[in-house]
Amino acid sequence: MRQLKIRLASPEDAQEIVDWLNGTKGNLFDPGILRYPSLRTLCAYNGNAVAYLPTQRTLFLESLAVNPASPLLDRAQAFRDLVKGSELLASSDGIRELYMLCEDENVLNVAEGHGFERVPYPLVRMKLK
Repeated sequence: MRQLKIRLASPEDAQEIVDWLNGTKGNLFDPGILRYPSLRTLCAYNGNAVAYLPTQRTLFLESLAVNPASPLLDRAQAFRDLVKGSELLASSDGIRELYMLCEDENVLNVAEGHGFERVPYPLVRMKLK
């Protein structure tokens, strides 16, 4: 396989990026990301552009830990308040999306009641060393 070069996309690439994003089936392109302050787009090229990859910083809410002796309503309120705090952290860094993995239906129901949506797409993860 031939090695390509990688660079950051430039403003001159913007229209080509949008055209290719709209023309690539199954990429789940969200046009809203084009206005995100944290947007950075990579370009793979070999003299000419071969592919673009828009990236964005997100805030990932990791592993909610609750006191099992706390009443359910207190736990729900705590989650709500912690999400508000997370929104503050995210907005202070120009982040526009929060994500959370969760199996607990109670937490999912509270999350959906406070602005989260279930994402019906597979998720992949890469851990870096």
